Amino acid sequence: MPANKASAILLLIFGVLLIFFVTVAQAETPAPIVALQNEFIRIRVNPGPNEAGRFAVDTTGGDPSRSTDDNKVLIYGSREPWTSFTTVLVDGAPQVFGGPTSRRAGLSAPATNLTDGPRVAGDSVIGTARAGDIEITQEIAFARSPTTRVNDAARISYRITNRGPREHLVGLRVMLDTMLGSNDGAPLRAGSQAVDKATQLAGADLPDFWQAFDSLSQPAVISQGTLRAPGLTPPDRLEMADWGTFADSPWEFPFPSGADFTRRGEEAQDTAVTLYWSPRPLAPGDSRTYSTLYGVGGVSLSPAQLSLGLTAPAEVDFHYDEPRPFAVVAYVENSGGFDSRGTKLSLGLSEGLALAEGSTTVSLGLLQPKQTRQVVWRVLPTGKATGTLQITVTVASDNLEPNSVSRDIVVNSPPQLTVNLSAPERLEVTADNAYVPNPFRVTAEISNRGAQTARNLVATLDLAEGLVIAPDRPAMQMAERLDPGKTIAFTWSVKALGLPTGALPISVKATAAGAKPSSDKRSVVVPRLTTEVRVHPADQVVPALTDGQPTLIPVAVKLVPARDFLGARVSLTFDPAVLEPLYVSRGEAFVEAGRLLSPWSAGRVSPEAITGIGGVRDDAPALSSAEVNLFTVVFMVKGVGESPITVEVESLAAEGKHQTPHRVVNGKITVRPAE
Repeated sequence: MPANKASAILLLIFGVLLIFFVTVAQAETPAPIVALQNEFIRIRVNPGPNEAGRFAVDTTGGDPSRSTDDNKVLIYGSREPWTSFTTVLVDGAPQVFGGPTSRRAGLSAPATNLTDGPRVAGDSVIGTARAGDIEITQEIAFARSPTTRVNDAARISYRITNRGPREHLVGLRVMLDTMLGSNDGAPLRAGSQAVDKATQLAGADLPDFWQAFDSLSQPAVISQGTLRAPGLTPPDRLEMADWGTFADSPWEFPFPSGADFTRRGEEAQDTAVTLYWSPRPLAPGDSRTYSTLYGVGGVSLSPAQLSLGLTAPAEVDFHYDEPRPFAVVAYVENSGGFDSRGTKLSLGLSEGLALAEGSTTVSLGLLQPKQTRQVVWRVLPTGKATGTLQITVTVASDNLEPNSVSRDIVVNSPPQLTVNLSAPERLEVTADNAYVPNPFRVTAEISNRGAQTARNLVATLDLAEGLVIAPDRPAMQMAERLDPGKTIAFTWSVKALGLPTGALPISVKATAAGAKPSSDKRSVVVPRLTTEVRVHPADQVVPALTDGQPTLIPVAVKLVPARDFLGARVSLTFDPAVLEPLYVSRGEAFVEAGRLLSPWSAGRVSPEAITGIGGVRDDAPALSSAEVNLFTVVFMVKGVGESPITVEVESLAAEGKHQTPHRVVNGKITVRPAE
């Protein structure tokens, strides 16, 4: 074989082998992890295809006051997280969110598979899956922890939407494989309990947050799960048990209450936390969102023989209408080598804070070496002081040195609403006896001068008699929120009726959740109009026949406005070639409390007029109204053409006057040929 040909064949074989090995290497190389990090924590989401969407959380810098928690694990996960998983329950059937698995965690239930993501979107990692008609969007994002006021927590959210044509019963379970650095079996601390055995918490036992740490004197990592805070959805149930039990059961199972945290089927300690949101109906097209926080715990520490830890929200809001208590949790650890006898914890509060219930001093009695106890107080802001306030806990013992620890808390002043109302000072009357402007604009600018967001803001317009709201806006207008330092404007169209007149008051009241109501008031001067005797409608166009029958036309004669009205007598003329009167009916001007007043006359009919229509209110009080109907004439169409409707006032009496100054507004009816 020629050398050049042999060389060519060898090169071809080498190229094929190179392509094969590159292809194999590429097929076996997993997709890069989807990750976000800031100076406090790192969020990692498995890109799949196996276990796609499962996540883990680590620290980067963690708590800036301690270097021991840098680059530590908060939710277990190797390079590709898989041990924590979420279950969606649809009509009783559990499905694991994300990609399929061949590993223990969630193996017993089918997976939903992702239809989108996971992908980074701003400060979030988002992925979407589908379980039949149910669409589930998972979003893991940086969030500010209530106890630290920095973005050292991961907000774990699921938005569930029914895309189908019928209602479904949908629930959610989120299982977190918690870990503190290298410690996978530290006790979990919820309220006044140090949980080291399988425990269920629900209802009133459900804490605002739970924490985990291994030591108060030398903690490596302090983690925290927050259940209650603005924007979060408290679960119906919180369960703490070993990871293996949760891993093997995607939803309900016989709960092993009292069992230790030894991983099911093994010997290692392995804690896990699971949040349940019970199944509820979800109608077609409806959505709901479940959210919780997990990240770095905010605990103020004071190491000593009696080491103290103190945690509470770093920031709370004072609500004017309903002060809301918050949890203050104190931990004490006997870090020395001797029993602590007669141990007591005492709570001290700055002005502006008060104990909601119970005593500020709690006796713990004997505290053995290395033993940790915890106490929960419910504290509420009183409003007597806001801004940065202080909470202090002191521990005392019969035989060991006392110790204390303090923690600052920012109490935000409530939303402070101010209302600035604007409206015309007075209305003018035109030569046509009409107000201008009418309707006129009323504007309320509402500002929030407080430190809290004003939520569920409501602005309500109140008008004096004689003023009405035009139908384009309701009296009560709302906004979901008004942030501190912001202003929002609400507008209304208001119409003056003409009675009563003078300086008529207008006011707007603003309310919001937690805020003291605020209002502003103005007056608009409404002059008197000349009383009008008015044909209504003033201009009508009708067909000669309706459904083959002659057209009937009602024509009202009204008094606008009626001031101290006592009686009237009116004549009406028309074109007899176009219209023929059938009957006259009295208006409410001659009715009192359902009683027909007398004397009353339907008038005398001639070929082209009706004269002497009207009556008096001799046995009834004078009538005042923005508009009142004197009578209605029903005409029948006789022919095609145009007929003026002309009013002549024979008499118009008001209380104390024989004749009321007035003007007349006539009308017109045009009859067109039948089609």
